[in-house]
Amino acid sequence: MFQWSGRKDMMNKIRVSAATASMLGLREWKTEVMPTTLYFMVGEKCNGTCGYCTQGGDFLSRVRWPPFPLDDVLCNIDGKAGRICIQSLYYEGVVDDIVKAAGAMSLYGIPISVSMNPASRKSMERMREAGVERVGVGLDCCTEKLFNKWKSRVPSWDEYLRWLDIAKDVFGNVTAHIIIGLGESDEDAVNMMRWLYRKGIRIALFAYTPVQGGSPPAIGRYHTLQIARYLIEKGEGRFVFRDGRIHKMLIPRDKGYENAFLTSGCPSCNRPFYNERVVGPMYNYPRKLKGGEAEKAVEEVKEYVGIYTSIK
Repeated sequence: MFQWSGRKDMMNKIRVSAATASMLGLREWKTEVMPTTLYFMVGEKCNGTCGYCTQGGDFLSRVRWPPFPLDDVLCNIDGKAGRICIQSLYYEGVVDDIVKAAGAMSLYGIPISVSMNPASRKSMERMREAGVERVGVGLDCCTEKLFNKWKSRVPSWDEYLRWLDIAKDVFGNVTAHIIIGLGESDEDAVNMMRWLYRKGIRIALFAYTPVQGGSPPAIGRYHTLQIARYLIEKGEGRFVFRDGRIHKMLIPRDKGYENAFLTSGCPSCNRPFYNERVVGPMYNYPRKLKGGEAEKAVEEVKEYVGIYTSIK
C-alpha cells in the first residue's frame, strides 16, 4: 500500500491523463490520437504561482488529469507504451512521491521520465536509484527577465540553470521545456535553444495556452521556431534577425522537415492535444503528418519569415 505526501483522500491514488486512462482501460473516453507515452501526475496543489500556468481542478493545459487508484494503474501498464512520464507539481514531499511512483512503475521495464522543478543532487540520485531514466524541467522562459515576470514561488532562474548541469551529471539525459508566446523574441528563443543544445540538453517546445486573456503564438511563428529547434538539434541552420525577429532562414535542402512539426521532447513523447484543440490549429502534431499538412505548415513559415531559402 503506497502512502503519498498529498491529502489523505489522495494517498493511494495517482493522477492520469485522460488519453492515458483511456489507453489503459481505466475509462472509456473518446481519444483521437493515442499517446505513445503514459502520462501520470503526482501532487494535488502546486505551491508555485506561475502567471501562465493553466492548472485548475482536474485540468492542466487542455488535458484532464483525474485520479485513479495506483493499484488499478499498475495492473494495466505492462507493454502499453514506449515511455512513462511522471509529471510533478511543486510541493513539500514531492520527491518522496516521485520515488514511490517510479519505484512501482520501474518493474515494467519501460523507460521513465520525470518532469519536475529543481531539486537537490541527493534527491535526483534517489530518483535514479528508483528507476528514473531521464528528467525534464519547465524552464519555460527564454530569458531571466521573462522568468522573473512569469514565475513565482519557485526556485530562481540561477537555480534552474544550475539544476540543469546537476541533472545532466546525474542522469546524462535531460529535457528542458520552453514555452513560445511569453513575450520572448525569436532571437531570444533561438539563443536559448542554442545554449541548451551546446549543453547536450534536449528541447521540448510548447505553445502558450492562455486561460484568461492573452493569445497563443501565431501559428507561422511557432512553426518557424519548430524548424529552428529541429535545425539546432542537428547542428544545422543559419538565421538572420531583424529587430529580434527571424528575417532570413537558410536551411539544408531535403532533410525531412515535416518531422520538425511533431511534438518535441523526451523520446516517445507525443502529448496529444496538450496545446491545441482537436480541430486545430495544430502546434505540435502528435502523429505523422498527412494529406498536405507538412506543405501547409511550411507555407505558414514562409508567410512569417522574410526570406526562407533551401541550400545544399
